[in-house]
Amino acid sequence: MELVLEDDEASLLIRIVRNRRLELRQEIHHTKGADAREYLQHKEHLLGRILAKFPELDETAHMKGFKRE
Repeated sequence: MELVLEDDEASLLIRIVRNRRLELRQEIHHTKGADAREYLQHKEHLLGRILAKFPELDETAHMKGFKRE
């Protein structure tokens, strides 16, 4: 599979994935059931793998062109 993104699209996607990964870490910490915790850890690991596939780029690129009125 190939996904082509502009820098602003990629930076927003990276921010979303990072935020969700942090949320998952909180969920893992508060989850009591072993099976549920293992599933959340699996999802957190997959998000880490996704992040590793992105080259270094300006993570604020998605904010360029935004105008407050």
